[in-house]
Amino acid sequence: MKLYDSLTTELKEVDVPKVCIYTCGPTVYNYIHIGNARPLLLTDVIVRYLEFRNIKYKYLLNITDIDDKIIDKAVEQNIPEEILTQKFTQAFLDDLNNLNIQRPTQTIPISEKINEIIDFIDELIGKGFAYEVDGNVYFDVQATKGKYGNLSKQKLEELEIGSRVEEDGNKKSPFDFVLWKKTEKGKKWLSKWSLGRPGWHTECAVMIDSYFKDSIDIHLGGIDLKFPHHENERIQYVAKNNKEISNVWMHNGHLAVDNIKMSKSLNNTILVKDFINDYGSNELRFIFLNSGYRQPLNISGELISQAIDWKNKVQNILTLINWSLAVGEITNSNQTPIDEDFNSYKYMSKFCCYMEDDINTPMAITLIDEMVKNLNKQVREKVIDQTYNKLICILQTLGFVFETKKIEGQNLDDLKAWRKAVVAKDFAIADELRDKLKVEKII
Repeated sequence: MKLYDSLTTELKEVDVPKVCIYTCGPTVYNYIHIGNARPLLLTDVIVRYLEFRNIKYKYLLNITDIDDKIIDKAVEQNIPEEILTQKFTQAFLDDLNNLNIQRPTQTIPISEKINEIIDFIDELIGKGFAYEVDGNVYFDVQATKGKYGNLSKQKLEELEIGSRVEEDGNKKSPFDFVLWKKTEKGKKWLSKWSLGRPGWHTECAVMIDSYFKDSIDIHLGGIDLKFPHHENERIQYVAKNNKEISNVWMHNGHLAVDNIKMSKSLNNTILVKDFINDYGSNELRFIFLNSGYRQPLNISGELISQAIDWKNKVQNILTLINWSLAVGEITNSNQTPIDEDFNSYKYMSKFCCYMEDDINTPMAITLIDEMVKNLNKQVREKVIDQTYNKLICILQTLGFVFETKKIEGQNLDDLKAWRKAVVAKDFAIADELRDKLKVEKII
């Protein structure tokens, strides 16, 4: 599988017996929005494809349950931080289920890794990459000798103090960042430096270092995390281990809503739970997969309508074939799909080529459209082939959920009676049976 690496800006081959994957998880102080869901869904598609190819993997997702935003929200609601984080951790897991996103191999709250974080920071101090001032510990960017900024392509002299770089008079350099924060506010832990809590950028580096014990193959996240979070995460791991944290960095593009960048500060975010309630999970998955994952994406009413139409088109052909087979109006030859010149339609090999070309899901969607068109033609000719089963396989591998009901008993009797009434042009009975079958989701 070839994937675009944000660090080297090149396509890199991932060909290992067991693929190690890490994705940045949510800060659990609120419900996640669809922008948060984009890298999670991308990871889900990668994991599903690896399973389809019978390739083993380990996939770790972190839960940030220590953060100033959590503290502020808990104070605002006058509840303990644990109650707040438990609520929104469960809400996040519910969103994963509703999006049909498979659970990672391991999901770890950062609060369970405090000892490992303290040891990690202590080792950075011992190696001369971090220093303590009045109970706070900072990473010394200058000590990395030019390795900082390589991921985000940032130059220190071009960064604006107070904009993307936090001001702090205790730092040796304004570009240094906090690894351990001395505080009297919110939950805190005792370390050799102070009573405090870890800095945000350290948690992911520690998660990967402690869980995988080595560099990983794929690190995923949104482009908005590239700087400073991923840059700071990467440099800590490089400093401690003298090697890169990941073979490939995958960053998905920004989301906009009606051409305005989606942002909590602009109050134009769309929560996952609201999108699913209003439209559905297949619709959101289509929107993401019909666009290259690295491309910015604008969510508009037109795009949502396109997603609904596509979902209905696929559902309709699957439903039509399902009931047509049940009453014997079409047959399944189980033959290999061929064109008019008796050449095989290499649907599965095409699908694999697209997926292994930097997860080219837009081409996979185009392939599905081609298969649906072919199946509609086959239904008219009363015989379908393996295109049907291959379509179902590809849809499942991409994580779509299309259900067709097993038709038996009274449902089968009603279906046969409906078809008989249609042939007999007994439209009153046919309409009554059709309405009943629609309610039962048979047709």
